[in-house]
Amino acid sequence: MKFLDRYIIKIFVKIFMFTTSAIALVGIISELFRHISLYMDNKTPFYPILIHLLSDMPRWLIQVLSIATLLALLFSLGDLSKNNEITAIKAAGINIWRIIILFFIIGFVIGTGDFAVKEFIVPKTSLYNKVIEKEKIRKEKINTKTKTELSDLIAPVLNNTRVTIDYLNTEENIMKNIAIEKFSDKFKTERLILAEAGIWENDSWLLKNGVVRNFNADFWDETHFEQYNSNIHIKPEDMAIQQDVSYDAMSMHALKKYINQLRALGQTTVKERIILNMRFADVFAYIIVMIIGIPFGIGFENKLNKILSFTLAMTAAFIYWGTQAIAKSLGENLILSPFIAAWLPNLIFSAIGVYLLVKVKK
Repeated sequence: MKFLDRYIIKIFVKIFMFTTSAIALVGIISELFRHISLYMDNKTPFYPILIHLLSDMPRWLIQVLSIATLLALLFSLGDLSKNNEITAIKAAGINIWRIIILFFIIGFVIGTGDFAVKEFIVPKTSLYNKVIEKEKIRKEKINTKTKTELSDLIAPVLNNTRVTIDYLNTEENIMKNIAIEKFSDKFKTERLILAEAGIWENDSWLLKNGVVRNFNADFWDETHFEQYNSNIHIKPEDMAIQQDVSYDAMSMHALKKYINQLRALGQTTVKERIILNMRFADVFAYIIVMIIGIPFGIGFENKLNKILSFTLAMTAAFIYWGTQAIAKSLGENLILSPFIAAWLPNLIFSAIGVYLLVKVKK
């Protein structure tokens, strides 16, 4: 039986590597044409272009890895069916479920590899890709102070409050030229605090040399201060939240940290929590791809011709991926919880796939 397992795995891996390589080649060509104007404008040599393209390959390749998996499954089952090997397996008294479970294991292994690539490889290669583009292609110097010194920040916080900061240094725990606006439920300004500087002390921002203005319907009053406790308890590093983020290039730790930063600022984290849940759901998505493809590759070979079987399998897979997009959208619109939005497509199509699998002849 181990010989049969190795034989099937060998066929699958061979086709899987071929389909993945073919998709990678198409992807590199596509990325080359997408960036061709950037390369030409900066007269970029060949080697930086090659490094720039290859460093971004892990990020977009994992996005199409499920397609490569489905194609490898259908082609490998097609080869087994073409050579009447599936019939021979059944004639030898081997339960067809053994092959099905083997493909489930393969799907789980690929899903685990996908998770590992997203967690440990993509964040590093994406960062390196940005460095290459900035230093070698655009020929710009990277500002090493961007992690500690930031300017022109706008941070919405809890209780209808917004903080505007001209300068923030997260290493020295200071900020300069601060405006704190407190709004009513009808979005009218109730209080405005202006300060020259702020210092992070005792888990709170202590403001220096400023003025407090309280607004009412008919009048407003003004109070000057040399020192004022803002009662804003957001850490300096949480103030320095990234504005333009790529979730695909973030590790689990970075994504969780980003979610905590958004929560500290009183912002919604629905989209981010959906993406976080989908990291785990995607591991099992490859098993769902196997569940969708196997019935068309094994069970219906006598009822449907190969072209129709292939078409139906691809259609079912694209419906599954479309359902993932719909569920994600419903989650972002607060119709579904982040957990349900991430896992619902897996539950639906695993039920459909199991129903189809029980129809497979033993």
